[in-house]
Amino acid sequence: MEGGTDLSWTEGISRLWLVLKEHRPSLYPAEEWDDLLDIRIAKLSKQDTNTDQLAYVHAVQSGLHLLNESLDKSHTLSQDIHNTTGSYWHGIMHRMEGDYSNSKYWFHQVGDHPVFIPLHQQIKEIYLQSNAESISNDNLKGRLDRLTSSSSWDPYGFVDLVQQQVTIARDGSAEQLLQQIQWIEIKLLLQYSYDKSGGTAFEF
Repeated sequence: MEGGTDLSWTEGISRLWLVLKEHRPSLYPAEEWDDLLDIRIAKLSKQDTNTDQLAYVHAVQSGLHLLNESLDKSHTLSQDIHNTTGSYWHGIMHRMEGDYSNSKYWFHQVGDHPVFIPLHQQIKEIYLQSNAESISNDNLKGRLDRLTSSSSWDPYGFVDLVQQQVTIARDGSAEQLLQQIQWIEIKLLLQYSYDKSGGTAFEF
């Protein structure tokens, strides 16, 4: 955008990302990671934005709040974003909240999403490079094998994996891997949301 307004949007995102990029949010957060970051995220704004782009500005904020493990603030934004990306953020939030059936409802609203293709490709690579044999829970390991060997990304299958890990398995090796998958998912959806917001070149 003209007049330097887009630079302030991009600069604000860049500064927040420097803080958040090394943080791997929990599969089931108990509280926000840094409440001061929530204030900085809420203050992000982008001038000269049309209605469609404004929805994606809010989508970026919703995703940053999830990275900060601030579920309520993310939910406040995502529930008012009436497109598939808003539903995607909504589904992730409910998965992290532990409301797994509601998460699946919102992934049903998503249907397909452009992020699914690169996400599935990256997850396959991550899984091949991981020490998956150290996962002691056979059922969990089998579900991961099916998720990564399928022909396309299965958001419902990932919800089931997270639910099993959080509520039953509590497998240390699986926890680390599933957190990495979740982080990649959030990062890719952030990039998509940012690009759709009309932001200038920036890579998460």
